[in-house]
Amino acid sequence: MVSVRRAVLAAGIAAGSPLIAQSAAITEGASAYSFTMNGVEMTITRSGPSCPSSCIQPMSAAAGVETLGELEVIGFLQNAVSTGTGLLVDVRMPGTFSSGSVPGAVNVPVATFLPENPYRNDLLSALGVSTPETAPGFAGAFTLVLFGNGPDDAAARDAITHLLGAGYPPSKIKYYRGGATTWSALGLNISVGQ
Repeated sequence: MVSVRRAVLAAGIAAGSPLIAQSAAITEGASAYSFTMNGVEMTITRSGPSCPSSCIQPMSAAAGVETLGELEVIGFLQNAVSTGTGLLVDVRMPGTFSSGSVPGAVNVPVATFLPENPYRNDLLSALGVSTPETAPGFAGAFTLVLFGNGPDDAAARDAITHLLGAGYPPSKIKYYRGGATTWSALGLNISVGQ
């Protein structure tokens, strides 16, 4: 009996499919979506990581904040990061970041952007914001592209919300929704320990 279980487990792993699918919500407000096509009711459900910790994120992070794909991120690295006018920001935790990230990214964990962080004004200064504690000026601020783990990670959207709350202009913030997992899934190289 044990060898049969091992064979089933090995077959499932080899096939790349989950042996036991976990039901998970799609967003915090919806566990399924239904529609009718040609008179047939269809339902979209999700299995895998649990939501709310891993909810699918919308394509747009906030009004006025552009969403980028991989080719646009590469162009941003070539045109803004390389000229010192932009930063590619990985908002994941340092241990995750150091195990591999998009080449050229800097690590600024999402908690750093929280309004209650006593060092947030220092962070804003490092991002080029003049006098962040009194009358913030954003003329010399970096253009930022923020990303997290992937399309089911809210960390980048949370960081964007906190930046907008601090007055950072939406035109100087961009969102890479695909994140580190999509970057890797497309076969793009990652940098370790940058």
